[in-house]
Amino acid sequence: MKRFGKILMVAALAMVSYSASAELAPQWSKGTMMANAELGVQPFGGAVSVDYVLVDEWWKGHFTVGGEFDFRSQNHWGAIGVTPRATYGLNITDQFEVHVAAAMGFGFANYDHDGIEDDDSFILHNEMIGCRFFFNDNIGVIAETGVANWFPVLRAGITIKF
Repeated sequence: MKRFGKILMVAALAMVSYSASAELAPQWSKGTMMANAELGVQPFGGAVSVDYVLVDEWWKGHFTVGGEFDFRSQNHWGAIGVTPRATYGLNITDQFEVHVAAAMGFGFANYDHDGIEDDDSFILHNEMIGCRFFFNDNIGVIAETGVANWFPVLRAGITIKF
């Protein structure tokens, strides 16, 4: 089922990219940075990330690199993670873009099993698909969904471009 979901996300992105106009100007120029702060559910958590536009005209979109700090909490466990992040964003309009993001780094978790605490470290991976909508040149909203370390993730928040 997870494989079908990933194939469906890639197919949807391909259909959107095919219908995008060739006349769209790059939404961001090389060197632009975006800071994102998101809260989510399934499990409760969030992320703070920074994206740096490395390539501003690549297949009708832009390619960014950056980093992400994740946190999650559910019942008797909590986890944090630090990952480098790569994103490809497709410019739909001057204000709206869709993107896919991938991140892989390190995570640390704390579990409480019937009063006995246990710590663990692990390789953290995130695969996301999302979108951004800007209200003006610098402030917008962001929403992402996908899989982060075998957990489904649905999160939304604010993005600031500088």
